[in-house]
Amino acid sequence: MKPSEPSLTALMIARQRAAHQVLDHGSILDDPFAMKILGEDEKDVLQFANKHPLASIGRLITAARSRIAEDALSRAVEGGIRQIVILGAGLDTFALRNPHSARQIRIYEVDHPATQAWKRQLLAEAQIALPPWLVFVPVDFERDDLGENLVAAGFRQNSPAFFTWLGVVPYLTQDAIGRTLNYMSSIPNSEVVFDYMEAPEASSEELRQIETERTEQLKKMDERSDSRFDPAGMAAILRSHGFGAIEDISFQEIASRFGRAVQGLAPGHLGVHVAHAKQ
Repeated sequence: MKPSEPSLTALMIARQRAAHQVLDHGSILDDPFAMKILGEDEKDVLQFANKHPLASIGRLITAARSRIAEDALSRAVEGGIRQIVILGAGLDTFALRNPHSARQIRIYEVDHPATQAWKRQLLAEAQIALPPWLVFVPVDFERDDLGENLVAAGFRQNSPAFFTWLGVVPYLTQDAIGRTLNYMSSIPNSEVVFDYMEAPEASSEELRQIETERTEQLKKMDERSDSRFDPAGMAAILRSHGFGAIEDISFQEIASRFGRAVQGLAPGHLGVHVAHAKQ
């Protein structure tokens, strides 16, 4: 992404979330703010959703990974965690839908300064009030110190935390990924849910072609898709950073668990995984 402009991938993900509400009636992830925050009507969202025959797969992944993360987060809150960090938040609406407000949790949304400024503008235009438990933390993952910025925003490094890190890892360098995992593992009893991609060979031929086209589009937008991992390699990386309990959910498992809830789900397999790791 360009330094002074918001992330176009964040907009794409938000539109997928909104399309899930319109086409699938929020059957995987019920999000009453998905349309409101965009300021677009159903016609715009449906045009985006129907632009490509395989768009339904993106809609499935966007909704399912958030559902997996939020279910795990609920269990963590039940277990006593009171700090939630959403890394690469984009137009995520969890803080607006927060079902744990009575538990006095704090939600820290971390993202690039330009993307956060854009989100604040969209929220103001939609007349959506910022909840008192939400804290914005502007961070450039490739350049800034995540820990310093979080602490400056009030984050307690000696208390457990739950991190969600969705739609981010494939766009970071492996060095930036390692630094972020280092920080998360320094927080006692921390947990993280994130998604990652296998090499293109793990996808069906049609989806590989789509991925090639998407990579070219990202280059034109000054964004990139850098990092790919195989499941065994990712598990080894997580263990090296002190995470012992690791659940890795493949695309096939996601499609089996949630696929029936997505209207017109296209065939084919995608090399995406959602991982949940605990210390």
